[in-house]
Amino acid sequence: MLRFDYHTHHHRCGHAVGSIHDYCEAALARGMTTFGISDHGPAYWLDGDHAQPQTQMACSAVSGYVAEALMEREIYAGRMDVRVGLEADWIPGRADDLRHILDSHPFDYVLGSVHYILGRSIFARTRWETEDPSTVYTAYYEELCRAAMSGLFDIMSHLTAIEAYGPPIDPTLASTLYPMVAVAMKESGCIVELNTSGYRKRPHDDDPFPNHRLLAELVAHRVPLTFGSDCHAPHEVGFGAERILAALEHYGLHPEGTPHRVRRGAVHTFSYKG
Repeated sequence: MLRFDYHTHHHRCGHAVGSIHDYCEAALARGMTTFGISDHGPAYWLDGDHAQPQTQMACSAVSGYVAEALMEREIYAGRMDVRVGLEADWIPGRADDLRHILDSHPFDYVLGSVHYILGRSIFARTRWETEDPSTVYTAYYEELCRAAMSGLFDIMSHLTAIEAYGPPIDPTLASTLYPMVAVAMKESGCIVELNTSGYRKRPHDDDPFPNHRLLAELVAHRVPLTFGSDCHAPHEVGFGAERILAALEHYGLHPEGTPHRVRRGAVHTFSYKG
């Protein structure tokens, strides 16, 4: 059984359901001992307080979000360790703006995500009708490396999500990009999450995010790994944990989490054998 989940959402982001408390209750019922609250941060790079209400919380909502999460920590004290995080978007050229938001609040950890590349969402299916896959994939993975090396993030999220709805990546290109990503993750000191939303977005595949080819590169470089269900409904807390346990066994990792120091505190990661 996995006892921790660091990637979770709730109603503030506009595309998840339920309150923070609903997710904490679901985590406790699953036997979790550590549970991270990490909703989508605001679209700080766009004009207006709530520029993207269907995908991000409002800029003005961050303080209330943190206060509510801290209150939940007190409610579950002694039963479950509630950690206060945020999923923040890496936008080229806007690192100082993001740093101001992150430094203004007592986050235990920050998830770094690249949701936008070359001006469009990574989940925009129509982009593949006109854009060159090699160009898009190269830009995405290079930006992931820059995000990891920025010093803003503790955990990097859903690393191969760009490939969810795109054509298969050229194996030769992957053989160049994936090792580059693994080296950047290792050198940055970031943890990488095993994100099970990959199972939901590609239900006929057996790949989480990152996919198994990139995961093998990360393991070869002994990059610290943690778990995130990327849940958007309370019943999705811990989603796919059984499949991740099987993957951990395959790659020779212990499922029991051990605290790993990050920039803002400690995050439970899987232990490498040997």
